Amino acid sequence: MWLKIVIVVLFIANLVVLSSAFYTLMVDQGKAGKRTANLLLLRVSLAALLLAIVAWGVWSGQLGISAPWHHSA
Repeated sequence: MWLKIVIVVLFIANLVVLSSAFYTLMVDQGKAGKRTANLLLLRVSLAALLLAIVAWGVWSGQLGISAPWHHSA
């Protein structure tokens, strides 16, 4: 259960950082600041961590496919 909570928290953090990067992009308007680039780097890092957590969850068996059309062997 804790794995699903971590996935939701990382997803929400990813959305928050993306919206913060958009806000700084609109506020700075192309000035020589690096805030937007740093926030987008943080977003990519969070996305990579989210992907790694999901891959680990599937590999360990804590996450699985529960779609009704998926036939498990």
